[in-house]
Amino acid sequence: MKAALYKGLTHVLARALRTPPYLILFVSDSCWMKCRHCWFSEDWKAANLKRKTGAAGAGLNDRSELVRTHHVDYTPLSLDEIERLAASMPRVVFLTLTGGEAFMRKDIVDIVDVFARRTKLWRYQIPTSGFVTDMIVEKAARMLERHPSIPFRVDVSLDGTEETHERIRNVAGGFARACATVRELVRLRERYANLDVGIITTISKENQHEVEAIAKVAEELNPAGEWMVNVTRGKPRDPAALEVDPGNYLFAHKLIRRRIEERRYRGHGGHVTGPWLTAKNATRRRMIHDTLTGRRQGGGCSAGALSGVIYSDGSVRPCELLDQTIGNVRDFDCDLSELWASPEADKIRRWIQDTRCICTQECFLSMDILIQPGRWPQLLGERLKLLGADRDLGKPSKAA
Repeated sequence: MKAALYKGLTHVLARALRTPPYLILFVSDSCWMKCRHCWFSEDWKAANLKRKTGAAGAGLNDRSELVRTHHVDYTPLSLDEIERLAASMPRVVFLTLTGGEAFMRKDIVDIVDVFARRTKLWRYQIPTSGFVTDMIVEKAARMLERHPSIPFRVDVSLDGTEETHERIRNVAGGFARACATVRELVRLRERYANLDVGIITTISKENQHEVEAIAKVAEELNPAGEWMVNVTRGKPRDPAALEVDPGNYLFAHKLIRRRIEERRYRGHGGHVTGPWLTAKNATRRRMIHDTLTGRRQGGGCSAGALSGVIYSDGSVRPCELLDQTIGNVRDFDCDLSELWASPEADKIRRWIQDTRCICTQECFLSMDILIQPGRWPQLLGERLKLLGADRDLGKPSKAA
């Protein structure tokens, strides 16, 4: 019965909204890292991204002697194609520009300009390894200067204390560089009220026993910002990375809760809905823990309706963890609204509900909360817990 209800709901939402309000767009497949827990590996790209002849994304990425990149033999979406894509979207409530390393894309600032100009962009985010501090901060500053009214968040990955972080990410000096990037972004936040800076940790087999140490480093680097925790998913480079004890993930959740209870933490910033996003993240962590321990049932997924993924070759999927491809925007003249209303999109949305699809993908679980009324009381409860922090820490100033 619930499957039928959600099939109807997601179909109506997809038709009414025309395109996903939450979009993850892969703009670069090159990266400075080769993380053990990452599913976006060379093998995955070779097996899943559509090949084209000709120059392989020539000139799309910023490179230096410090940058380790991996050659690809297809052409990523050009700026012109991205502009046509954005023009087909009535609104984008939340845009994640990712890869790979999105900041490696030379025209990443122009890509933000395109979405700000061609659609109603409410908020955008870029996750980063933080490896080349000057480049990241300079590009972030240009985005903020051009779009001071659009909330923007940068999340820097920190996957352990120094030795662990660099072992997981397979690059020397990565820990110090990531820390330096956080510090510089925090300074930048003092100048731009719409900037939010976060630290994100992917919990894996290798770092799960030092989550408390990671939490301390995150709080020291960014005391006013959020520390978020993900859990390894998909098919990572190192399959052993998936071996996470749910108790260690739960412990990270408790450490975050302790900061809130001790009035040392306000959560998301940069816009008025920030506290609700922090409350949503707490609700989401509970959902993930229940999934890891087998206590959560599937179904009610919003992927393919409220959220979607576009890879650099233009292929569109409802979720990062699903193999089903809805189609390629290049085959629709980069008109996402036409592809989103296609028979194949309808078919995959129905399949998601019929199979009671379930996962731990954090971004998509965030949207699931919106269409699952049973989660709303918990969301409200988490928001109420943050009210005390607002009082004790003081309301954010214009420059906070």
